[in-house]
Amino acid sequence: LMPHPRPRRVFIDTPKGRINAGFTVPAEADAADVSMALRRCGWAPYRLRLEPEQHAWVAVVIDWKRAA
Repeated sequence: LMPHPRPRRVFIDTPKGRINAGFTVPAEADAADVSMALRRCGWAPYRLRLEPEQHAWVAVVIDWKRAA
């Protein structure tokens, strides 16, 4: 049997630290898939980074409330 790849967690980097986005994406998801999932949750990502050793995607988002 082939092992199933682990889903990847999604985190958001904030000025106060890293928070969990509250969902995972399949291991084969690419940056566009992660970006669209974040947008559906109300985030505005502008940079994504894959951390394969952590099985995670990390997003830097635009915080419109702080920017205003």
